[in-house]
Amino acid sequence: MDRIITSLLFILFAGVVHSQCDLTSNYEEVFDLKKEQYGDRTMMVPSVKEVPQSKCFSDVVNGNRQFFYYLLTNFTDREEINELKNLDEAAVIRSEFYDLLKNNTSFNEVLKKLSVEKKDSVSMDQLLNVAVKYFNIKGITPEGNYKAKVCGGLNGIEQTLAERKPHLEAFAFSTILEHLDSDENNMYQELVAGVKELYKVELGTSNEEKLLRAQGALYMIMRNNESLKNLLRSEYDKKKAFLPFVLIES
Repeated sequence: MDRIITSLLFILFAGVVHSQCDLTSNYEEVFDLKKEQYGDRTMMVPSVKEVPQSKCFSDVVNGNRQFFYYLLTNFTDREEINELKNLDEAAVIRSEFYDLLKNNTSFNEVLKKLSVEKKDSVSMDQLLNVAVKYFNIKGITPEGNYKAKVCGGLNGIEQTLAERKPHLEAFAFSTILEHLDSDENNMYQELVAGVKELYKVELGTSNEEKLLRAQGALYMIMRNNESLKNLLRSEYDKKKAFLPFVLIES
């Protein structure tokens, strides 16, 4: 009888610990939403909190806030969240926000995959196929110069990926964004260098033709960029413990 009771207590304790460390059971500790006024516009602004060290997932979240922000803003229903601007009380807004997250099956699955034991194998080619989509040609100036930027919102992901890759996307974008101005593997400098290569080839007689071909050419330039490859590889090595994929050589 004592053994049975001990076993039951162990199972119960394990279940409590799992619940305490499961991100999908702790959205109130990780995410926030505020209503902000920008001129005439009312906007709902999501964010990732600084998690107290007492929480078992604090190191993962605090060390990768841009990663989780990407998942939050790209794999939830933004229209539903924006509807909350019709509410007045901050506490009510947050309560409704957390309910939306808890009831979002696809978002829950994305976060739950961070704790699976069996990880997917991903090649560097597959990771680069995602990463290069954040280097974007946004237009052409009246002087004929390309306007380029790294962007997590307006990018080529949805237009080029037949299947979304939430964790590859979040890892690639957060890595690039966090190293736009770093001393080593500076992604802004690599973007500028890539754009300069575009001027060496006439890509069209109209701006529309130039933009279409320049974007594809920039993808290929960045796909062959050694600094980007080195950065993705080194950051993966630092974060592989919590990432739900294994990076293998192509």
